[in-house]
Amino acid sequence: MELQSTSLKGIVRSSEDELFYLLPIQKLSSLQELKGHLTCAIDVLSNLEENSPEQRLDAVRTLNSFVAVLSVNDGDHYDAIDTAFEEV
Repeated sequence: MELQSTSLKGIVRSSEDELFYLLPIQKLSSLQELKGHLTCAIDVLSNLEENSPEQRLDAVRTLNSFVAVLSVNDGDHYDAIDTAFEEV
């Protein structure tokens, strides 16, 4: 698969016309840590009755942080996706 730049910083297009966000990850351990945090948040939110309100709030904060990373280059990632699809 070949990736091509788009006019939107942090978003690339594949040779199959799929769009991808680029996440700023500096080392493999950071990617593994991110995966662990997201997996834990999903587990907590999937089993609400088994987790405390503090754990649920931490899970929501984790997911909000992830969305913030996706929005770093584009302000509002929904507007960025709409703009990118207009280019296709």
